[in-house]
Amino acid sequence: MPRTARQRSASNIYHVTARGAGRRTMFEDDEDKARFVRKLDNARREHRVDLFAWCLMDNHYHLLLRGELDDISRLMRRINTSLAHHYNGRHGHVGPVVQGRFSSTPVESNEHFLGAVRYIHLNPRDREDDFRDYPWSSYRQYAGNEGICDTEFALDVFGGREQFETYHEIGSDAIEILDGTPHRPHVSDAEAKAIASKAFGASFGDAIAAMGKAERNRALSRLHGMGISIRQLERLTGIGRGVIQPAVKKP
Repeated sequence: MPRTARQRSASNIYHVTARGAGRRTMFEDDEDKARFVRKLDNARREHRVDLFAWCLMDNHYHLLLRGELDDISRLMRRINTSLAHHYNGRHGHVGPVVQGRFSSTPVESNEHFLGAVRYIHLNPRDREDDFRDYPWSSYRQYAGNEGICDTEFALDVFGGREQFETYHEIGSDAIEILDGTPHRPHVSDAEAKAIASKAFGASFGDAIAAMGKAERNRALSRLHGMGISIRQLERLTGIGRGVIQPAVKKP
């Protein structure tokens, strides 16, 4: 039976996941993980693929990539083949290490991009690890350490490092993924006000209302992507729903 064709992303951005065969361990220790990160860095440079976020768990990993789908497929074949060869040789394993072909979900809006970055970085919660200190994700690079990601693009979408950190804190208690689509967590009015104040100052309502149309719409879209509902945006900014809805609508 022929494989289902992969869905292509209009933005060329994809949330990519690979799992261990039978959901078994694919990284036994830090040495395995460190080697994989080096191979990933080399491969993304060679295949001209941008890397925005990553996280390695013991039996799976997540990447947020931008590139032509054919280039991403070549990158994935290269790193998964290298991973399997290394794992089998080092640990005396026989048989497949990576389960089937990798999963790729198109990311075609700012909201989905923000949610994908956060979801990837929050993966260590499943092990009850603090995602801020987890050494095998790109979160610490965004906090100011060296790393292999293109952080400039993502921080621009978030609106800066402070907004990046705030958005991750909001999602640290609950975030859901359904069919690869991130859903905004519920944010209380008090939390929404705190988010908007951090992003645009205490007088954020007046500041946003005074912006030009394009800048205002970007501001509304960013706040909506950080978990603030349209109804909350109405109450907090005094801007009508008829203006907010088109501004936050997915392309």
